[in-house]
Amino acid sequence: MLVTVNELRHDTHHFFSKQVGSIFFISIFITFISILIDMFIKPDMHIISIMENNKFINTNSLLELINNMNLKEKYELLKYSIFKIIELLMSKTLLLGSIITLISNLSNNKKESFIYSIYSLSAFLPSLFILNCITTFITQLGFMLLIIPGILLSILLSLSPIIFSFKQHSFMDSIRLSANIAYKNIKIIGPGVLFFLFGKFILTIILSNIHFMNKNIIFLILNISVNILYSILIIYLFRFYMIFLRS
Repeated sequence: MLVTVNELRHDTHHFFSKQVGSIFFISIFITFISILIDMFIKPDMHIISIMENNKFINTNSLLELINNMNLKEKYELLKYSIFKIIELLMSKTLLLGSIITLISNLSNNKKESFIYSIYSLSAFLPSLFILNCITTFITQLGFMLLIIPGILLSILLSLSPIIFSFKQHSFMDSIRLSANIAYKNIKIIGPGVLFFLFGKFILTIILSNIHFMNKNIIFLILNISVNILYSILIIYLFRFYMIFLRS
């Protein structure tokens, strides 16, 4: 069965328009969870002042900034960075798992209770979190080398959580199959991933340059918008994989 970008775009738009309320609710709910977690992992005020004052702005590189810190400051920054990475991975995993559960239930015409959906999601999340850790580590290595390898790895690994959600493959098999399928269908998978990355970049640039609004409100709007964009990408990729399995 031939899959086209236009067909996937139409299917994605149709599903999103039908489930826009649920997707907005999930995106807002996960954003508030992120804010709540962020409140508990705030770094020491002294570290915040170092990161935000003129000394940080005039620093030529992050490495130079770290070298100018004492041992305690480096420890606090490292601790905050680790907690922040875990928080971002948890938020991404929860969003990914929630949207996949929503799509799966609707695709299979299941009318499951809210409690059962929460139970299936909670059982799926730990494994999905581990997979996210692996794929995020690999893609971030690509972005550290150059932008292009990072984007390419993002495309190649984008299907791995979708494949894994069918509970037929292990972590590494899901990653291997994702790379294989995405490479062969890069002209179809690529536009969806690039749309998300470009949209996220544009939103970040626009909202970070708004100075007349409170920073917390900007943070809230940015996170909800990015979550919605990522939800659209998940729908696009899930629909592609469903068509791919039938072909």
